[in-house]
Amino acid sequence: MKVLTEKFKFTAENTLLGSSVCPDEINNLDFGVVALMVKHWGEVFPMGGIGGAPHVGKTGFKAFSSHVPDNGNVLVVFAPHVALSPTGEVGKYLRDGQAKESSSCGACIGAFNACCGFDDPVEAFKEVDEADTQMSWIKQQIAPYCVEIKQSSAPMAKLAFKSFDNVKDKVQEVVNTKFGSGYLVLLGGIQINMPAPCAEHFLPLIFEARQEGKETINLMDELALQ
Repeated sequence: MKVLTEKFKFTAENTLLGSSVCPDEINNLDFGVVALMVKHWGEVFPMGGIGGAPHVGKTGFKAFSSHVPDNGNVLVVFAPHVALSPTGEVGKYLRDGQAKESSSCGACIGAFNACCGFDDPVEAFKEVDEADTQMSWIKQQIAPYCVEIKQSSAPMAKLAFKSFDNVKDKVQEVVNTKFGSGYLVLLGGIQINMPAPCAEHFLPLIFEARQEGKETINLMDELALQ
């Protein structure tokens, strides 16, 4: 995060880190994006539920950002995730101790499969299951795009990008710059769970800095320079 430390003067002491990443254990390995961020910036405020959306909501973000140091900054990293199997199949991951591959992201793939079982998935999942609110939300977001995803040449990859769009929209609804004079930086993308011995990969899709009363600064080009 050279651009943040050099151009925006971010330090571990003046920056709060928040993450909105699916709580799947394979997203919390020592070499994953969240773990690496924690090593650099310090403690993290977990914002994400299954699928990676910030289900702590506006209230959770307000509580989190109210802890920022005076004139300090907030950095939020967000991402849904998708895996690659040892044979290169998208959406499958061979977990430690298991003989068979399982889905990743299980929540998003499960929601997609559920939607595909109905002629009108939007209507089918109109009501929220109060005992399963996060999964209900994922189904509602995916339902309008079920046919488009199914007809794609790479449905699981398409699902990952649609899931990112859904998480990004939710993040935009939740965050704000009302916490002070510092910056709010959003770094969002797709966490790709790679098969061993490959390292985890993070595909950045949005990187921007916001400040109360000022125009948003697009930082995506900075990533290409690092």
